[in-house]
Amino acid sequence: MDAAFRVPVVDRLTLTVLTDSGTFGPFLPDLDLPGLKVLRAGNGSPAGYTRMSPKALMGEFGLSLLADSRVGGASSRVLVDFGYTAEVLANNMGMLGIDPSSIDASVLSHGHLDHYGGFPALTGSAAKRGHPLPLFVGGEETFCERVAMIGDPPPVMGVLDRAALTKAGYEVRIAPAPQIIADQAFTTGIIPLETAERTAIPTRMRPGTGCERTGLRSDKRDLAEVTDDGEHELATCYAIKGLGLVVIASCSHRGVLNSVRRAQAISGMSKVHMVIGGFHLVRPRTEEEARQTVAAFKVIDPDYIVPMHCTGEVFIEEALRQMPSKVIRPYVGTRFAMA
Repeated sequence: MDAAFRVPVVDRLTLTVLTDSGTFGPFLPDLDLPGLKVLRAGNGSPAGYTRMSPKALMGEFGLSLLADSRVGGASSRVLVDFGYTAEVLANNMGMLGIDPSSIDASVLSHGHLDHYGGFPALTGSAAKRGHPLPLFVGGEETFCERVAMIGDPPPVMGVLDRAALTKAGYEVRIAPAPQIIADQAFTTGIIPLETAERTAIPTRMRPGTGCERTGLRSDKRDLAEVTDDGEHELATCYAIKGLGLVVIASCSHRGVLNSVRRAQAISGMSKVHMVIGGFHLVRPRTEEEARQTVAAFKVIDPDYIVPMHCTGEVFIEEALRQMPSKVIRPYVGTRFAMA
């Protein structure tokens, strides 16, 4: 890692689940744990509501998290991924009282529809903010058309339209190297494959459709279709004073363990406070790979593990069996406050 790259250290961090598949009513208790408060949102109202709303928080197969951090008197708000649809993201942000124009920067982990589809929910916020919203992506591959390897024939997932992003008020920044985000977060950049994990992405990529061939790796750019290796995928991370690293793994197609190791290498910090996001321990990965990942997490020994989205029940069941005090099940609207 370049010696000039120094990750910021924040005093506090709150992560809010904006989009995930699970919703739950106002029956789960809040938790006050070492270095972590878990604040549950009622089904249809923010935490602390006094009257049920006729509207409800919505779930879908997608992922979006809002990160609020603070260093001294300076605050920062970063949106990580956008979920599947603008309808769900806009609804949940509204229900949770989040003004889209208050977001300082955004990160898109990778070019799959269930992570970028909701981006139009922030359309118009740039005018109120006074400038475009920076959107960090890991590579030109983000914009390539993809085909899902399910069904016969396999469905086309479409492309992330750069012109539509610009019209919606985003400023795209392609950043394959680690980046500081809004002064207080950092990305992993391209995640090396350093553990026993294999890439596991149930899509194929079509170079030249939606993306510029010249921006792709030389062995991919001239092909009509190529097996997706997720080379452009990013994790978003924070370093919290006195607690350690928080790694937002998003979808972990390059491996959740590889994502954590990359964050440790960039930051020079070994202590991991939380790993949160989708760990993709479903097909094409196997149940045995899910169990092996639990064993590896025991060695890393994070304080908390928050499995979301595409993680899969085998990992969750095994992690709950072996590390019950570390696993926290999230739901839409849940807030994780760390200081």
